[in-house]
Amino acid sequence: MLASSQTWGLTAVERRSTTDHVLSELRAAIVSGRIRPSEPLRETTLAQTLGTGRSAVREAIRQLVQEGLVEYQLNKGAFVRVLSAADSDDVYLAREAIEVSAVRHALDRASTLDLGPLRAALDRITAAANATPADEPAGTELIAADLDFHREMVRLSASPRLSRAHETLAAEAQMFMHHQPVYSPATYEADHTVLFDSLARRDEAAPDLVREHLRLSARLIAGEIGRPSESPDRDGGEIR
Repeated sequence: MLASSQTWGLTAVERRSTTDHVLSELRAAIVSGRIRPSEPLRETTLAQTLGTGRSAVREAIRQLVQEGLVEYQLNKGAFVRVLSAADSDDVYLAREAIEVSAVRHALDRASTLDLGPLRAALDRITAAANATPADEPAGTELIAADLDFHREMVRLSASPRLSRAHETLAAEAQMFMHHQPVYSPATYEADHTVLFDSLARRDEAAPDLVREHLRLSARLIAGEIGRPSESPDRDGGEIR
C-alpha cells in the first residue's frame, strides 16, 4: 500500500510539472502574438514540438480556454481566440471594478501604505520606457512592468481575494496590451507616476485616477483592435 501511494505521488508531481510547463509555453506564445489569433492548436503537433504527451497539451489547452485565451469549437478543435473590442472592454471593465475597489480599500484601511513594491514596479516601467523607441509600441518588458505595477496596486488592499480575482485577468490583459497603439514611452511612465504619487500622498481622488487610467487604455486598445486587418484563415483547423 505504501509503495503504491509513493508511486502515485511521484506520477502526479511529474504530470503537473509537465502540464504547467506546456501551459506556460503556450500562454507566453499566445499573449506575445507568436501564436496569432485564430491559429489552430493541434494536440499532436504541439506535443511533438514540445516533446511531451498529448494529455499535457490537452490539459494546458483546457486551462487556456478557462483563461479566455483559447476557444474550443465542437468538431473543429481549439483556436487562439480572436480579439474583439467588446472583449477588451469587458476585461477592462472587470479590471476597473477590482483595481478601483482595491485602491479605495487601501486608502481606507491603513494610515500608512507599504509602497516599496509599487515603487519597484514603477522603476521597472521607467527602465523599460527608457529602452523603448518613441516610434514603437510598448514591448514585452514594458507591458510586464505595467501589469506588475497594477498587481502591486491591488495588493495594497491586503485582500487575497481581490488579488486572485485580478490575477485571473492577467493573461487576457497582457494579450490585449500587445495591441496598444504607439504611445510615448515618457507619457507611459508619467501616467503611472501620477497613480503612484496619488497613493503616496493618500489623495482621495486616487480611485478616480485609476478609473480614468484604465478607461483611457481600454479606448486606445479597442481603437486598435477595431482597425481593419487581415485575419488568418481557419480552414483546415481541425485537431488531428
